[in-house]
Amino acid sequence: MAHVSTVHSHRHYSDMPQGEVLISHEVQLHQIGDWLIKGWQDMARAPLGSLFYGLASMLIIMLTMAFFRGAPPLMLIAGATFIFVMPFLAMGLYYLAYRLEKGLSPDLISSLFAWRSNSSNIALFALTLGGILSFWLMMAIVIAGGARSEALLIVDTSEGMLGFLTSEAGMVFMSGFFLLGAAVLALVFTISVVTMPLMLRDEKVAFIPAMIMSYKVTMENKAVMTVWALTLGILATIGIATMGLGLVVIMPLLAYASWHAFNDLVEIRQEP
Repeated sequence: MAHVSTVHSHRHYSDMPQGEVLISHEVQLHQIGDWLIKGWQDMARAPLGSLFYGLASMLIIMLTMAFFRGAPPLMLIAGATFIFVMPFLAMGLYYLAYRLEKGLSPDLISSLFAWRSNSSNIALFALTLGGILSFWLMMAIVIAGGARSEALLIVDTSEGMLGFLTSEAGMVFMSGFFLLGAAVLALVFTISVVTMPLMLRDEKVAFIPAMIMSYKVTMENKAVMTVWALTLGILATIGIATMGLGLVVIMPLLAYASWHAFNDLVEIRQEP
């Protein structure tokens, strides 16, 4: 795999299988545009798989929004929760990008079972994110309760989400919701930005070393990773805010771009 425009590289030995060394690369801001361009190209090369995962993402959001339609705060929480699910939904798209990278045809059916190559560690990583999500949801409910819960949960549904957002209680809830959400999502991004692609590319890598590597990569590229996280967050929010319609394109684009980001950030090297 080619690593371009890197500034410095760092070697990481801890907890790696014998003969393997992880090399992390520092990247530059302009490479974010390169990742998105390559992601768009992968969408054109794997149209069926891209459409499948994009439609799946849209369906999840539509069903979630419909289920919580009468409770706007819960709708917001459920919509934001989708961001936690994205790394796992994106795994199939990572697999498609991996096959394209190797010159193979994209195989949608095989991508549905990509998790099996490192199933135990992926499951443990899912439990870790699930624990963080549970904490966040509990705190969000506390915030909703502290911001005049009766006013929040009894909303004129004819006014829709806009009626909730413009209410006094809604603004109180949104302030606390976004402050807490930003902190939690920053943590999740830090420990997961390269975790899933790394475990997919190398089935010998366990989830804890993968999360540690993700943290180190983020710390070595603070500025670029901050912009990348904001890019992911803004585009994902647009996709969710359009009732999931935007995710038909945004979900596969971000997943493929994240795979190319991983390739520029992390190298797995075989050494004696």
